[in-house]
Amino acid sequence: MLLTGTLTLSLLLAFDVSSGKILRFVDENGVTHYTDDESEAQGYDYDEFDDLGQPDPDNVIFRLDTETGSLYVMNKFNSTITCKVHVTNKDAIDSDILFDTPLEIPGNTEYYLGRLEVISDEEVSITNSFDIGSLFKGDENVYYSSREKDLIVPFVGKYRVTQGWEGGFTHKGPKSRYAIDVAMPIGTKILAAKSGKVMDMRMSSDKGGPDPSFRPHANYIRIGHDDGTMSIYVHLKGHSQLVKPGDTVRQGQVIALSGNTGYTTGPHLHFAIQTNTGNGIKSIKFKLNGKEPFSGTPLSN
Repeated sequence: MLLTGTLTLSLLLAFDVSSGKILRFVDENGVTHYTDDESEAQGYDYDEFDDLGQPDPDNVIFRLDTETGSLYVMNKFNSTITCKVHVTNKDAIDSDILFDTPLEIPGNTEYYLGRLEVISDEEVSITNSFDIGSLFKGDENVYYSSREKDLIVPFVGKYRVTQGWEGGFTHKGPKSRYAIDVAMPIGTKILAAKSGKVMDMRMSSDKGGPDPSFRPHANYIRIGHDDGTMSIYVHLKGHSQLVKPGDTVRQGQVIALSGNTGYTTGPHLHFAIQTNTGNGIKSIKFKLNGKEPFSGTPLSN
């Protein structure tokens, strides 16, 4: 989106969702690293790691009022997002915008960011990075509760955890470090592990397989909870959702059916409890029906 400033300066508004990207590389000692900082991976032969549940960046839109110099951001999600605005050349502008600061933007809202005036002939790049959800105010390391049913097993039936916390195959990045995979037949009923509100989803895919090229095709539903945590349910069957963004759901409600979409070696549910840290989404340890879901653990309601 190319806008012309008051001093014949071209102001380029762009978007950067690198905060949702996990990169994997092997260093000179043969150690595998996972990072969301692209500069850390420079100099190595790295690839983009499977990062599940990345919200659509097209739902966050800049608007500059060239007459007043007012900069706005539109959040088209039903959920609050935490957004940062970045600038490449602060010396070229006069502004009261809080750059590089996490700002909570309510859902379906155009939010006034501040005044922006061009004072140089240099080009200025204004970029945006965001994560879904509000800043988490609780413990970012663990989600345990004295109530056994605070989080219930999110499916109907009895199945074992096939990949647990920090699983060597795909559970290394911040968003998935404390996720679990549970193998189950396609069409298994998936339940809300906790009451909350549907924040975001992608349920239009019918594609899946063991090749990394399938990474963008994983269906998912994300639910936000009153305590600030979020639960995410991934690899769901296409078009099987029984809820929509903005819906309030109760614990144990059927939200969709399990599937085999995205980058997957077989039908399963990927489940995690996540928080928004202001510097990226982070998964945290949790219990289901009062039990830690380690690899090999049988789970059922």
